[in-house]
Amino acid sequence: MKRDFLRCLAGAAAGVLLTGTSTFAADLGVAPLAPLPVFTWTGFELGVQVGGGAGRTSVNVDGAGAPFLVGPSSDSYGSSGVFGGIHLGFNYQLMAPIVIGVQAEYNFAGITGSAIAPPLDFVSTSIRQFGSADARLGVAFDRLLIYAIGGFAYADIRNEIQLAGLPPGVIDFFAVNRYGFDVGGGLEYNFYGNWTARAEYRYYDWGTRGFNSPGFGSLVNGIIPFAIPNHSSRETLQTGRIGLTYKFAWPYASPVVARY
Repeated sequence: MKRDFLRCLAGAAAGVLLTGTSTFAADLGVAPLAPLPVFTWTGFELGVQVGGGAGRTSVNVDGAGAPFLVGPSSDSYGSSGVFGGIHLGFNYQLMAPIVIGVQAEYNFAGITGSAIAPPLDFVSTSIRQFGSADARLGVAFDRLLIYAIGGFAYADIRNEIQLAGLPPGVIDFFAVNRYGFDVGGGLEYNFYGNWTARAEYRYYDWGTRGFNSPGFGSLVNGIIPFAIPNHSSRETLQTGRIGLTYKFAWPYASPVVARY
């Protein structure tokens, strides 16, 4: 009987102690577990890219006034090579998974091509550098971003022409900055911390540019100044690239769902 009484007394004391402890913890306002951070694409970015390009040049030459040409001439030929450069931008992720942003890039390039185009002896194209100022619009699936990109593009493009009948090495150069547009799309993935990797396709169109040269600066047969006829060229380029980007002030934003 005495043992049963002591057992009941101990149980009652434990209940009072547990109730008091719970009440004391509630009075202190013990905080729940910290909310989980939410990944975001918002932030500034700086990165590098490398890739390859395949271009197309279309040349049209007016044969009038050229003693070695019979009628006009036209030709279209390809160019190819590699490039590399840097990009700088800013992204903002909206309430939905929509991501908007702006980006500027600059590339050094070694994209060249040439052709024999009778009655021309030689034509060539060299893209030395190109860049763009673009807008980006994407859809985020957590750490994966699928996006479209496009905007204003420029390039340093140099053309050479040698006309039939002139000695080898007598070539006229036409070097000028070209301006046009670019459009494309790609994938970007956050693989570690603030680092992302991307793969992207881009198409560039620098339109058609006309040229009118007074001559090659040489004499034909020592007495006849030779003048190249008017001509125009159209330049386009398709590129594929991979890039590595570092995001600043990132990668987590305020939580939207708390964990308890």
